[in-house]
Amino acid sequence: MGTTTFRRPSTRVAVLIISVIAYLVLVFQIEELVDGPVQNVLIGLLIGLLVMAVLQTWRLAVVLRPDGVLVRNSWRDRFLPWNEIRGIDHEASHIQRVSFLMADGRVVPCDAMRGWAFGDEPNAKALVQAVTTRLADQEQQTG
Repeated sequence: MGTTTFRRPSTRVAVLIISVIAYLVLVFQIEELVDGPVQNVLIGLLIGLLVMAVLQTWRLAVVLRPDGVLVRNSWRDRFLPWNEIRGIDHEASHIQRVSFLMADGRVVPCDAMRGWAFGDEPNAKALVQAVTTRLADQEQQTG
């Protein structure tokens, strides 16, 4: 079993497009409201915030490794050893949610597989299938 990474490509594209549109709209608003150095500072802050939003979205992933699962959420990474994972929950509707169910009762959400389903539903199903298969393999090895 190697390492497999799951992401939602449409989220990356959407955030990039929204960031460009937000930048263009807000820059014109800033230019109309203020002049001089304040304008440059506000545009700089805007660029910084938009770059941070894109980078935070870009890092979202669920990485299946031989020793466990690395869940890369918006603000923190969580490593989940296979022996502590009891299952995976996939709530499929217009808004999909994927979460890991832990032995101690915790539910660990996966930001990478959360949001409008549209064309990303196959990615979530592939993740659920891969985790289910690896959990079954782990159970056979220990049992």
